[in-house]
Amino acid sequence: MSTAPVLESASGDQLAAPPTPEGILQLGMGFWGSKTLLSAVEVGLFSELASGGPLDAEALRGRLGLHPRSACDFFDALVAIGMLEREDGLYRNTIATELFLDNAKPTYVGGILEMANARLFGFWNSLTEGLRTGTPQNEAKAGGNFFEAL
Repeated sequence: MSTAPVLESASGDQLAAPPTPEGILQLGMGFWGSKTLLSAVEVGLFSELASGGPLDAEALRGRLGLHPRSACDFFDALVAIGMLEREDGLYRNTIATELFLDNAKPTYVGGILEMANARLFGFWNSLTEGLRTGTPQNEAKAGGNFFEAL
């Protein structure tokens, strides 16, 4: 009779199952989904679907002015992360994206996402530099005035 080794956490607690890197990798690569959503808001994808109804990839690509090379992958990535639905080749908003990411609705929350994409995303890319140097990683980094920029 063989026995599996008993695994322990750093605190000494016994673990029922061996650890996996899944959660670490999901968090570390989380920017992929985040930037996909931010780009969809930036190009007005959800508002276009809200006003134009379900569309196939070619029609949606044309309305948004996207290059054919990456458009289908982009739309399918949004399906994979739960921001769009696809049925019979037609893309449509989810209930949540229809309600919160159509800029014609009073429930639109995309403004904060637009700001995050345009202003904050790049600064967060410099987090490690800021941690190492202690220098600001906002508009002040380049000698700009934070309050004027806002």
